[in-house]
Amino acid sequence: MVPQRSRLLRLGLLVVVFLAIPMPASAHEKWFIDGRLYPPHFELLFTLPVLFMIGLACGGVASLALLRHLAGGDNRFLQLGFLRYYDRSNRVILAVEAAISLVAIAVGLHLFAPNLNGHTVGVNLLFAAIELFVAFSFVTGLLTRIGACVLLGLFGVAFFFFPAWEVLEQSVFAGIALYLLIMGRGLAKPEGSREWLSGLSRHWRLAPTLLSVGAGISIAVLAFTEKLLDPALAQAFLKVYPTFNVARLLGLTWFTNERFILAAGAVELTIGLCLISGILPRLVIAFMFVPFNLTLPFLPATELLGHLPIFAVMYVLFFLPPRDVQEMDAAPQIPHRSMLAEHQNSRGGLLSGQHASSSISEE
Repeated sequence: MVPQRSRLLRLGLLVVVFLAIPMPASAHEKWFIDGRLYPPHFELLFTLPVLFMIGLACGGVASLALLRHLAGGDNRFLQLGFLRYYDRSNRVILAVEAAISLVAIAVGLHLFAPNLNGHTVGVNLLFAAIELFVAFSFVTGLLTRIGACVLLGLFGVAFFFFPAWEVLEQSVFAGIALYLLIMGRGLAKPEGSREWLSGLSRHWRLAPTLLSVGAGISIAVLAFTEKLLDPALAQAFLKVYPTFNVARLLGLTWFTNERFILAAGAVELTIGLCLISGILPRLVIAFMFVPFNLTLPFLPATELLGHLPIFAVMYVLFFLPPRDVQEMDAAPQIPHRSMLAEHQNSRGGLLSGQHASSSISEE
């Protein structure tokens, strides 16, 4: 009886560790540790441990594809209860949360993330001004598609100032920009006016895919540059925040920091590849929800502000409307003349009715 309890206890501990492994996967080490002191080692890509973790991540994507096949090919799998709901205001949430993150980053004179800082004050001020313009266009809904174009241009320019892998870590902003460029912000325009570039709304089918791919690239690249190919950076992070290795806290001394870093990298890479593949996005988002929120109480507010774009993408993909509703929402928000005329006629009829009733009462 005692050996059986011991085995059950160990199994329970392993389950807790498995559930807790994604916690450091969602933490951005370079936001709290100077990444310039720990550059990634790309030669580690061809080492056996890293290749094994890549294989595990690919296996996770294959398992997800198999699950979708068993579910009848329905990519909106898990339509139970509130999971059947969708939100037609998701564009507003995406734009506003991305704008809040951009404002917070601009105030610190950074580009996209705290670890991206220009070489001169002038460059930093220019980047901050552009980010504030984009944030203004996203929050107000004015010139949103122009703001999205500017954000895409800023993402491209960043490659000339920073290492390519550090820019690719922020691909989520490119995905958000492409989504809003196609779908717009949803702000209704007066009769006769038309938002610039609104013709791109005919590509509405691509918008969710581009959004998911952008977020997936960010997460997958971070799995390599902050964990699998840069274990020294992750080790430095764990020295400052040792509680992130939950396995060690539970007494599993064999689960060393090195193994924990590899496991966290594999989890993060799996999430990124699943988002890029676009397979069962709701299930992937549900899996992401816990680790991407568990880290917030243990880290400074920078973590929350930096994760807002990811949270917004998660919300949009989780409550994405059906295709027919997406097509309807992508149409330019311009009141039709006949609708306006009908509204005016009904208003005129109401006023005349009120006038007639007042005349009768006077008699």
